[in-house]
Amino acid sequence: MLVLSRKLNEEIRIAENIVVRVIGIKGNQVRLGIMAPAEVPVLREELMTKVPSISRESGPRSRVMKCARC
Repeated sequence: MLVLSRKLNEEIRIAENIVVRVIGIKGNQVRLGIMAPAEVPVLREELMTKVPSISRESGPRSRVMKCARC
């Protein structure tokens, strides 16, 4: 496992087309923004365990996903 430290508004790039940016830090919570191609599923881990087939069956999705609490 690679462990990196990032500050607010700093990014991590994965390959050429995935970017993870720290968009907020509040107490012990960090908000991340993830930019990835539409064909790359981006899910929270707890969603993967509840619905394991979602990563294989995901069809076209919008480029920006927003959670209910964001």
